[in-house]
Amino acid sequence: MAETICTESDLQTYFQELKKHSVTYKLGQMQQQQTAGDEMQNPLQKQFGLVLGKIEEILSENFSGLFQHSRKLRNIYKIRIQSGSKTFLGQFFDKLEQTSIICKLLIVVIYIVKSSKDSEEYVKLMSMKTSIIYEKAKILLAENLLPESLKLLEEALDLIKDLEEHPKIAFLHMRIVNHMTYVLSRLGQLDQAKEMLTKAIDNETKYNPEVYSTDDLFLNTKKDPKISEAKLTRLTINNLQMLAWIQAKMGNTEAHLKLQHEILQRQLDVAEGDVLRWAESCFRLANVFVNHGDFQNGVYHLIAAEEILNPLEVAVVPNLEVCAAQADLARSWVFYGLQLFEMSRKPKIPKDIEPENLEEGESSKPKTPTTTKQIYLFQGLKVEIPQNLTMTQIENKDQAQALFTNLHKWIKRARLFYTLRNYPLQYVNLCLDLSELYRFVSFYEEDIDSQYSVQKRRYDALETLSQILKEMRPTCYVMVNVELTRELIEVQMEMMNLNLKKLYSPTDELKTKGDKDSLKRQIDAFSNVHDQLENVASTLDMEVKKIIAETN
Repeated sequence: MAETICTESDLQTYFQELKKHSVTYKLGQMQQQQTAGDEMQNPLQKQFGLVLGKIEEILSENFSGLFQHSRKLRNIYKIRIQSGSKTFLGQFFDKLEQTSIICKLLIVVIYIVKSSKDSEEYVKLMSMKTSIIYEKAKILLAENLLPESLKLLEEALDLIKDLEEHPKIAFLHMRIVNHMTYVLSRLGQLDQAKEMLTKAIDNETKYNPEVYSTDDLFLNTKKDPKISEAKLTRLTINNLQMLAWIQAKMGNTEAHLKLQHEILQRQLDVAEGDVLRWAESCFRLANVFVNHGDFQNGVYHLIAAEEILNPLEVAVVPNLEVCAAQADLARSWVFYGLQLFEMSRKPKIPKDIEPENLEEGESSKPKTPTTTKQIYLFQGLKVEIPQNLTMTQIENKDQAQALFTNLHKWIKRARLFYTLRNYPLQYVNLCLDLSELYRFVSFYEEDIDSQYSVQKRRYDALETLSQILKEMRPTCYVMVNVELTRELIEVQMEMMNLNLKKLYSPTDELKTKGDKDSLKRQIDAFSNVHDQLENVASTLDMEVKKIIAETN
């Protein structure tokens, strides 16, 4: 008993020294140098060797009977095999004493093998040895020594391959797989990493692992059940996140999105993590759905994030993190609207099609895809999608105006946080998004006057933004001046085009004269904007030449 306590004490001492050395030294140090002796060795490497050597010593002392009995059995069996004499074999088997010895040794060896591998002491020692190798691999990974780290992780997995289902080993096995798949993915071995993670995730429900850290093993610290459960949950979610990342890297978009939704569901079930971070992850996932044309899932996840964020705004004193999350949610809604407008507009743009390519009665209008994608729903979270919210292709002016009204509201909410004073670039981007929305709404207007009115509002908004930036934030104005000027020119060209349509449409003479005057004003305005753009271009050209001259 005293010897066991002494052994545990030695292991604890060695482990404490190992922790101290891991803070001071790196395993990668002195790897390329030739060492003359122990005094030149890497202290951290040496300490790892001491701990592993001590564990090996304990294993050999406590389980040496297995090898001794195996050696005796092998020697007796060797005598039997080496003799080719039938007479000798007959005499050998006639001796009951020798036969009894063989049977007893077989029973002893089988018992030792079974009892040793099932014993608490053996399992603990194996988990200690594996944990030390695992910790060493983690340090190498932190030092970006990927091949060396992978080699140690493979060694650690090989040590416990027969014990991976044991409750005291299962959690350690999951941790090693998590790190090993990360290293494999870094090395480009995605197929192997995917296979390992898929197997680990499928098997996690079969085990009831005992959660512990390397410190718990060596220092016998008392474990909190709640903390242990949280660690297991985090590891499970981390494995899912790793697999989702690998699926995305391999181009399996649908599998990636499904896993990301499952991760959010797991976090929702166990109430793991920050509520704010969950909502942010949810509307970022919505952006990915929208980017891939899945507007139904995109809207569902946006509303789910809104359901989580809205109750957080009830405080009298505003929380900046909540306000920032609400502003980013608003920008996600705007992104959804712009993408939906773009998707709806493309089929309606006239295309030059040869008459002979058109069959009689066939329409040249492209058809909207009718494939229905799976809707990923959250269990335990009430999400109601408004009936008037558009999630399919926009067909007419009323739908376009309804969507614009909704998105304009979200732009206003985003501006509450992204102000011109604190976030000028984000504020400008929101104004440019509003300009895009005006452009899309104008496309759906049915008459020229209405289209012109929308474009005029678009121009006024951009011109006002340009003047405010020039006066209030001149530095920001210099950064976005080219983009703003390009937008202003685009609006002027659209307005000129509309005036030309009115000019050459069959109308009365008085109206035509008015249109001519209006067209002249538009041409003058366009000329002014063109001159402004040339000035900006010449200024930029001078700056570039100045930089080149200074460089030379």
